[in-house]
Amino acid sequence: MSLCGSLLPALAHADEVGDMTEKLLKNAPLKCLDEALTISNNHWRRVLPDLVLDGARESEKLGQAWAPGNENYRQAHDLLEMAFQDDELSNGPLLDAGLQPLLHTMVSSWTPAQRVEFQAFLQQKGGRLYWDTMMDGALCEAMIELSAKPPHALPPGADQNRLNALATGITIRKATMELEFKLLPKDQAAKVDKVGEELNKSVKQAFGKVSQAFVPRAKQVFEAAAPELKKIVAAYKP
Repeated sequence: MSLCGSLLPALAHADEVGDMTEKLLKNAPLKCLDEALTISNNHWRRVLPDLVLDGARESEKLGQAWAPGNENYRQAHDLLEMAFQDDELSNGPLLDAGLQPLLHTMVSSWTPAQRVEFQAFLQQKGGRLYWDTMMDGALCEAMIELSAKPPHALPPGADQNRLNALATGITIRKATMELEFKLLPKDQAAKVDKVGEELNKSVKQAFGKVSQAFVPRAKQVFEAAAPELKKIVAAYKP
């Protein structure tokens, strides 16, 4: 088989995955999750140097004074931030865990049979209701809660206010969705239990993969900066 011939199935699969992802984004928009992921993604990128330096505090037993406000910490933070920015100039965003990458990763994991089954499921009222409840409800809520967790919680401001508003919207929608689920015909309710569980599993796997995709790059950047970072740590004064 020629190289061109061997590439055709892979290219066809990529086209199909891309088309299905775009259809999901268009036909089943997830406004809450989209916004929560964007805010959360930006927040975790901002505190990425702090997360790395948390690890240094533990491994080097630097104590609680190794924190923002300490001059050596500031130097280490600036060093890492510049290193991450340099990497992003060459390789694009370090954290790219938004809605489109999440759905694309999810769809690419589906077998041909699952692609047919899940598409048909999401076109039914029960399937669409499950999708909205899972993605724009439970997963969006989880992202909001994660952004509020210490020690690097999202600070007060416009982003936090927006997440609070999204959380209020989820609470209101939950009551409506629970009622709609109770009104589903028995056959659709049974399908929600069966197919919904499989769909939920693929979402969780995709989320785990996308949310950890930055780790190898971040580790590589950290290792390149490690010699200078060690000098700063050696000069550290609480």
